[in-house]
Amino acid sequence: MFKLKTFATQRPLMFSLLAILLGSLLTEIPIKELLAPYVGVQPAHYLTLILEQGLTGGLFFILLARFGWLSLAGFTPPRQWRALWLGWPLLFFALINIEEGIVIDTSKSMLITLHLLTALSTGWVEEILFRGVVVTALLKKWGRSRKGIYLAVLVSGVFFGAIHLVNFIQGRKPLLNTATQMVYALFFGVIFAACLLRNRSIWPVILLHAAVDWTGTLHEVAVGGGLRVTAPPMTLNHALVSILITLPLFLYGLYILRKVEPASLGGATIPSSVLLPRLTRDHPLDRVAE
Repeated sequence: MFKLKTFATQRPLMFSLLAILLGSLLTEIPIKELLAPYVGVQPAHYLTLILEQGLTGGLFFILLARFGWLSLAGFTPPRQWRALWLGWPLLFFALINIEEGIVIDTSKSMLITLHLLTALSTGWVEEILFRGVVVTALLKKWGRSRKGIYLAVLVSGVFFGAIHLVNFIQGRKPLLNTATQMVYALFFGVIFAACLLRNRSIWPVILLHAAVDWTGTLHEVAVGGGLRVTAPPMTLNHALVSILITLPLFLYGLYILRKVEPASLGGATIPSSVLLPRLTRDHPLDRVAE
């Protein structure tokens, strides 16, 4: 484990790519077909994701614990959390992400529960992998400077966008849909990472990530809805609108990232909102306005 940690610290790009590859393989195991005859196709789809994503996230959590990176990755007690309100654009986006006219089919309580747990497991595994493991590894190498912090966040965002190419490879989405998703996933990756570093907690980011995924797929548990195995092709105009709508999240993430200060040890980062009270303990100052 010591050699693996050394590799992760010295070669964070290669380590990140290997971690992402492992995460992708573990969450693409085709066990849905084994479950479908017993519970049905849609419940089997959800159960597969919950099981694979939950366990894979747990595996990366253990890895972070063995590396001693849990705190840097945002697994911190509530007393260390800061500026949770900064995630409001994600909450707003989750609300406007709900399709017009959606009516939840309340007669399918078990399916609704599985759908919600699926969204939570997606937020869990993707945040632990991309923000917990990847961002932390990159910051251990580059986090001693402000430029390095931005670079780590942008590179992790590029990785997060690129992994969605799997949807095209697996035949779940057409090429234009996938390319569009890769772009706005980059945007989301940046704001997720910025919120993590400003908040010093990964939990709100996991929940906000889950909320965005949950509201965007409510049609699956709506009256007259259902599971979409493949997405219908989007038009170029739709693709451009999707990118333009999510672009402000990217810009906002870069904006709030400016208050994350380089730490003096190990490439870790501590938000200025945490450093300021410590530095002015004997001479309190008014809180710096956001």
